[in-house]
Formats: sequence, C-alpha cells, structure tokens
Amino acid sequence: MGCRMFKSFFLALVTMVCLAAPVSAQPADLSNSKIKLAEDNGDGGYRPVKSKEYKGVRERLMKRKALEEFARFLSPLRLPATLWIYASECDGGANASPYYSPAQHAINMCYQFVDAMEKVADNVVKTAKSKPTLFPAGVGREEFITGSFIGVILHEAGHAVFDILDVPIFGREEDAADQMAAFIALQFDKDVARSLVKGISYLWFAQSDPPTQSQSDVEKEAEQDATVRCFKDPFCAYSDEHGTAGQRMFNAVCIAYGGDPKNFKDFAAAGWLPRNRDCVAEYQKLRFAFSKTVYPFIDPALMIKVQSIRWLRPNEMRKQP
Repeated sequence: MGCRMFKSFFLALVTMVCLAAPVSAQPADLSNSKIKLAEDNGDGGYRPVKSKEYKGVRERLMKRKALEEFARFLSPLRLPATLWIYASECDGGANASPYYSPAQHAINMCYQFVDAMEKVADNVVKTAKSKPTLFPAGVGREEFITGSFIGVILHEAGHAVFDILDVPIFGREEDAADQMAAFIALQFDKDVARSLVKGISYLWFAQSDPPTQSQSDVEKEAEQDATVRCFKDPFCAYSDEHGTAGQRMFNAVCIAYGGDPKNFKDFAAAGWLPRNRDCVAEYQKLRFAFSKTVYPFIDPALMIKVQSIRWLRPNEMRKQP
C-alpha cells in the first residue's frame, strides 16, 4: 500500500473544510458515491438559522459550497451505506460543535462552531504574542481557525467511517476518532501538517486549564451547558466519554511527533510531548490499523482525480502580524 496512496485522498478531503474559496479542478465523479447532501425544502443542505448572529456563517458556507466540496472530496470512499451531510444551527447553544449521528448516518456541521473558533482564535493569538514561551511556535488567526475546524471535522468523519464500515475499536471511540484526525493531519506536506497540528493541539491547550470549581459550585450550575461545565467540574472532566482537553492535546502532539519527529521537534523541546511514551510506535500502529480497515474502501482511480485540487491558502498557513 504505502503512504502516498492515501495521502492524496485526504489531501483532497480537507480542501473544503478549510473554508477557502474553491479552486478550479476536474470535478470528482459522484455518480457512484453514497455521500450525499441532506437537503430539506430546497435548502441545499444548509438549514436556515434560528439566530441572526449565525446568518453570516451560513452565507459564507453556502458561498464556498462547503457541503458540495466535502461530498466531492469524500467521494473516493466506497461505503456500503449512504453518508448524509448537512449544516445547521445545532442544539446546545453557542458551544455546539459538529457531530456525527449514527441513527441518521449524517455529519452535521454546526454554524456555532465556526463562530466559536473565531472567538477562541483571538484569545490564542493574543496569548501567543504576549507569552510566546507557552507555545512551541507562533500561530496566525486564520491558521488556528482552519486547523482547529479541520481537526474537528476529521474527528467526526472518523466516527462516520467507524460506524458505516463497522470498524472494530478497542477503548473509547472518542479517542479513536481523535487518533484518526491527528493521523490524517500528518498525511500532508510538512507546512500544511504543522498548520493542522497547531490548530488541533492549540485548541485543546486553550481549554486545558485545570478544574477550578468545587462540587457544590458545580451542583449550583446544574443547568449550565454540559460542555462548559465539564471544563470546570473536577468530576465531569474525568468521567466524560471524551478525554480531558490536556489529554487530547498531548495525544495529538504525540502522534504528530511519531509521524514526523524532525518537523515537530520544537513541540518536544517546548515540553508538549510526553517523554515516557513511544510516539513513533503509536503512529506506526495507527498507520497499520488504517491500512487494514479503511484503505480497502478507497477508490484509487478517483483518488487521482482529486489530487490536483489546491486547497490551503497562504493566509491560512503563515503567522499573522
């Protein structure tokens, strides 16, 4: 098999989720694809917003043809069941993020997440400038938004693939989906891989403050958004089906370093790498698992067609002033 074969597929897969304007390329053949847009009343898969604050996000996704591009770039996957894709203002308020629904076989791209990443990006970039020693490398605003959004979408795509292909998983599925996202991020050229890994790991770093509330305080906030509460609750944070933000950060960095030690040596030097873990071995296990479970369902000929698409733009990779 080899790295180059699945590398070109995932290179194309990520094109749309970076929210860059589409670039001319030969369209992928969707005639045999079971990846489809979940349209409702002619909305093209983009559900109307409930709150005006997300109207701009919806319009931007529609203008970029985000769902259409996502379907095209997933098209090399030959799935035994239809995978539906749509975008909406999800339940859960401002902290809602993209998710995969096994019951619907659908990935829902939540408008709120794009808005939230923009706000988090402002804080991350500001902190990186004022306290540069906290971060292994500088990061730009668009670079962070792109990397973190792609990381989350790839995580949900991992859930979809596990479910539809009935991939056996030892351990928590959320951990496996995180591993899939980090693994895929490593299948790009070095500069792009760094941008994606920075987005993924910096997102978790920004949310990795230790719990600050007592149990009594948490009980008083029982009606608070569950995601927000788990960032502060010393019980919820360690009992959730997801790992803690700190664990997810270290895991992503470990996979990145294991796949390309030279490209991510600054992460190790900055103390972002667990020293007592064999990260190279962890990466190789992921690569082997992918070759056995997912790669057999990829159409190599269609993969070649999507290989020519240009995707990440310079402003999504460079350090912003």
